[in-house]
Amino acid sequence: MKLPRARWHRVTWVVTSIWIVLLVAALAAQSVLPNPRWYLIHIAGLGVISSSILIWTWHFADALTRRKQSQARQLIRLGMLGVGMVFLAVALGISGAQGALCALAGAALILSGFTWHALALRRALRSEFASAGAVTLRYHFAGVALFVFGALLGLIMTIDVTERQWAVAWWPVLYSHHDGMAIAHAAAMAIGFVGMTVLGTLVTFGPTVARTRMTPGGIGRAVRAMPWLVGAIVIAALAAVLGFPSVTGLGVILWVVMGAGGVLLPVLSAWRGSMLAVGDGWFMGAGICWMELAALLWGWQLLNADSAAAARNVAGGVYALLLAAGALQLILGSLTYLLPVVVGGGPARVRATIERIEPSAGARWLLLNGAVLLALIVGEGRLQSLCLGLAVVTALASFLLLLTTVLRQRNREIREAAPAYTGGPIPMPDPRLRTGAVLAVVALSVTTAVGVSPAATDRPAGVGAATTTQTGETTRVEVTVEGMAFVPDTITVPQGNRLEITLRNTGDQRHDLVLESGETTGPLAVGEAATITTGPITANTQGWCSMVGHRQMGMTLDIVTGAPSSSEHTHHQADGGADGTNTTPTTAQLQADPGEDFSAYEAKLEPAGVETTHHIQLEAREVEREVAPGRTQTAWTFNGTTPGPILRGRVGDTFVITLTNSGSMGHSIDFHAGDVTPDDNMRTIDPGESLIYTFTAKRAGIWLYHCSTAPMSVHISNGMFGAVIIDPAEGLDEVDEEYVLIQSEQYWSDDLSVGTDATKVVTVQPDVVTFNGYPFQYDRAPLNAATGDRVRIWVLDAGPNLDLSFHIVGTQFDTVWSEGTYSLRRGCSNDAALTGVDCDPQAGGDSAAQVLPLQAAQGGFVEFVPVEAGHYSIVNHAMSYAERGAHGTLEVTD
Repeated sequence: MKLPRARWHRVTWVVTSIWIVLLVAALAAQSVLPNPRWYLIHIAGLGVISSSILIWTWHFADALTRRKQSQARQLIRLGMLGVGMVFLAVALGISGAQGALCALAGAALILSGFTWHALALRRALRSEFASAGAVTLRYHFAGVALFVFGALLGLIMTIDVTERQWAVAWWPVLYSHHDGMAIAHAAAMAIGFVGMTVLGTLVTFGPTVARTRMTPGGIGRAVRAMPWLVGAIVIAALAAVLGFPSVTGLGVILWVVMGAGGVLLPVLSAWRGSMLAVGDGWFMGAGICWMELAALLWGWQLLNADSAAAARNVAGGVYALLLAAGALQLILGSLTYLLPVVVGGGPARVRATIERIEPSAGARWLLLNGAVLLALIVGEGRLQSLCLGLAVVTALASFLLLLTTVLRQRNREIREAAPAYTGGPIPMPDPRLRTGAVLAVVALSVTTAVGVSPAATDRPAGVGAATTTQTGETTRVEVTVEGMAFVPDTITVPQGNRLEITLRNTGDQRHDLVLESGETTGPLAVGEAATITTGPITANTQGWCSMVGHRQMGMTLDIVTGAPSSSEHTHHQADGGADGTNTTPTTAQLQADPGEDFSAYEAKLEPAGVETTHHIQLEAREVEREVAPGRTQTAWTFNGTTPGPILRGRVGDTFVITLTNSGSMGHSIDFHAGDVTPDDNMRTIDPGESLIYTFTAKRAGIWLYHCSTAPMSVHISNGMFGAVIIDPAEGLDEVDEEYVLIQSEQYWSDDLSVGTDATKVVTVQPDVVTFNGYPFQYDRAPLNAATGDRVRIWVLDAGPNLDLSFHIVGTQFDTVWSEGTYSLRRGCSNDAALTGVDCDPQAGGDSAAQVLPLQAAQGGFVEFVPVEAGHYSIVNHAMSYAERGAHGTLEVTD
């Protein structure tokens, strides 16, 4: 049964209202969501905006072609969008195959729903009743088609976050251009789906809102502009995927120019001298201006970007501007006109609704756009957050006012006859712009005052002392980041002044600024900025970056008063720094029983496989793990273990590594086994991001891989390292047993949530030295061999600081290979090339070695044959390190 139009749109109101409520809930729950930015963008984009586009493009198809569309089918499509979004939201909260399956299910539902909607629009265009205004439907169809393209890219990126191995196997070419793919996704969705739908709607709906006729030739200009607009989007998206952000920028700018010339100028011409209400027309006009400005700014940023990665880093604020200040205002303005129309009652009923909401329209319009403008001016910080919050509340209040007014009018229509329509032009109700301007100025002033006011908290010496005269003045300073230093690193402030610091993260990883008085910017991604205010300053004080190890590397900010301090200043210790408490364990403590869940790291090696291309998924995880008996702490790992996975291949093999950062700070990776430029492959990525690192193994050896984010010493000490073993092309001599041991150090912090004490790392005061991440583990779970077996042990010193003198008590090494060459090989004379060509392995030899000496990051292997059963100690023969945990056992049986 087909519902009456008014009742049908009441159903769609419920859909839109649910999405708005979910958006508000996501705003409130940012601290607990796994990827809050994704949820905010996609609830606004896929939820509020996409559902509105589905609803109203269907409405325009119905009106422009007089071909009645199926309500049931439209409701199913809306349901597919909603359920698909739920699956995607769940996929972002879990990982592995389950997350990938959820992502596939969600994307399949959404893509199917929009493809179905596109076919419905296509059928409507073929209607014999289609008018000249059906050019609007062509724009709508193009927008939905671009949505399908953008959603496919979004599916790949969603799988990247959940089960990268699948996506790398399916789309390896796209995965080598991951950052560009993200830009292409944004272009297809923002200026493709949303932009084309908005422009197409304005062709016919724009003059209608102004209660005027279309400009002569307006439809023709829109028809001629459409191929240029679609072509610009396609060029922009393809150029982004191929890694040419400058070409993408040109495509975006071309889209802006053609949209302005082909659609917006005719609409603005029709609006000139028309009866444009503030409640609908002004909101739509502001939305158009924000979208055009945002797209133009984004295009300029892309045009000047050096790489896709750099272009992606600067684009976040632009997307928010497009969605919030642009598209959402257009929806609000459009609904202000459309809702009274669709519930019935004729022009008089529409006018009655306008008369009720127009008196507050001036205040709402000025407040919303003033808050957005102020947020853009002040930049990142507390005040910007308050301004954007004020804008969101204003938009939500406007929607609720519209909804309640329309419903009240509809109910009144049931009880009494609609007021007679007298015909002829009637002046619009007074929007009370002067009153609205006063209210907006007051509200924005109060918001600004709250945003810049100091927190009423206790201050340490140096901030806010009662004995110092307050000047009432504020010193404002901008601080940037160069490497691991703040610039400037010293700020001089007149005594009694307040201090406002704007930190712009111009470095290559996440940083923050914490003042001794407690104010903090919070973690800032590359390109982000935040402002904090403190004071009045009464004595010398300090700030620092609280990311683990960053303060020890020099990221401090000295705040000096203009007059000498009268009090002695005591600096706080850095986050994760030593405070004098002795955390160093004894040998007996390190040899105690491990926890119930202890399982020794698998040291036994399997031979290299037959595959020549290795697709590897590595995930930077911060996990709670037992690192020694009685000590469980936060460890930074690859795939949850220390060391990370041992990779193995042969000379000539290709490794395609997908690194995903699932931690809370920036991480990266450096493979010593590959000859690649560090600029892109080894860059630090923020939480939730991924990168593809591809290299071809050209040379044999055991090669270290590790996190290369500064300070590397802290990241390695906290567990972020592993090994790649590359066999030579001619192969290795046969052995009976083959193992791998990686030495590393631990520097324990008193704070278990931090794990590593960066001060101890800098001063090289290790608490524990381990083989494969846990002290003395192979005394409890020995390596095994039989008498007469030939044993090969690959050895790597991951460091970050200590050397390794690898020795096995009771054995002699008849073969020693280190850093690319044999120094000793069984059956070969010392003056031979040691290539094995002129060697007789069966003959043995009269030479041997007692240790394999390695410095940090060096590696090699030894071979030997134990001739008697027993227990052979495996040690670092720098014995104090063996007593700190670099010790194991080889158990030999007959």
